[in-house]
Amino acid sequence: MHEIQIEVLLLSVSPGDQLRWRVVGGDLPPGRRPDSRARELAGLGIDVPTATVVHSTSWRPNADGLILTYAVLPDPDPAEGTVHAVPADARVICSADAAAPTPPAVAVEHVLAHALRHLSLVARTSPAVVAAADSHPQLWHAVVAHTPDVAGQLVGS
Repeated sequence: MHEIQIEVLLLSVSPGDQLRWRVVGGDLPPGRRPDSRARELAGLGIDVPTATVVHSTSWRPNADGLILTYAVLPDPDPAEGTVHAVPADARVICSADAAAPTPPAVAVEHVLAHALRHLSLVARTSPAVVAAADSHPQLWHAVVAHTPDVAGQLVGS
């Protein structure tokens, strides 16, 4: 049996409008749904605050099974000392082998870069996310500054 891990990228914006992030993770217990586990790991209670976005953004293999990654914004607790500035050089990576699409090593910063591009796209195309973005304009302005793309759209990356 393979293990499934849930990884949550929590996004916030600093008082100076710099996009910040932190990551939390944990296992997916039997019988639990990944979405609810992501909300739990993010520190969201039963009543998720209005205009919170919980978005499944990617998956990747690890030695024991799979990691399912979610992005959550805004971060409900972006405590100083736990958040990091989004790296200016964060980039999506891909395999050079079309028959083996998973790169040999994927760092969480690569997943973050993919998530930001994905969120930038859904902030323009999903009515629910557009409405949430209107409630947190500084945060979403920092997110949509990233090139909007879907998985596999690597030209110009």
